[in-house]
Amino acid sequence: MTHSPMASLIVFDLDLTLWHCGSALWCDQLDPPLHRSADGRVHSACRSEVRLFPDVPGLLDTLSSGGFDLAIASRTDAPDIAEELLKLLGIARHFPIPHRQIYPGDKTAHFHALRDETGLAFDEMLFFDDEPRNIESVSRLGVTARLVKHGMTRTDLEAVMRW
Repeated sequence: MTHSPMASLIVFDLDLTLWHCGSALWCDQLDPPLHRSADGRVHSACRSEVRLFPDVPGLLDTLSSGGFDLAIASRTDAPDIAEELLKLLGIARHFPIPHRQIYPGDKTAHFHALRDETGLAFDEMLFFDDEPRNIESVSRLGVTARLVKHGMTRTDLEAVMRW
């Protein structure tokens, strides 16, 4: 696997990109407490099941083991719930805490913080999100951004990265 010059940092949105919150659209709409059952399923108090999209576990494992730095840029009013889901779904280990930009506000603020934290230029970052407005605003910074229509897939990744 070779690193694309534009892939020094690969950044993901959370809701509807890495995971689906069942009957809720976003993690903001989940009722705590969240729990992981004996069979590994993650549920909120309102019984919404939160699950990773099928390709996500393998993609994150492949990217992490391949030496890629991974980050999160998530606009949410419930950062504590998002952080808890990262742990319960078993993917927190892929995202170092300083690379977790999880708070309300425009995604460009998340990317400015990632640039300041990593020292990387915007054109060295890839971004995946399900919302066109986020893709547009982040693209204007010079970040390579791809719209994810039905959850993150290997096809989405391969469309913008050389392996």
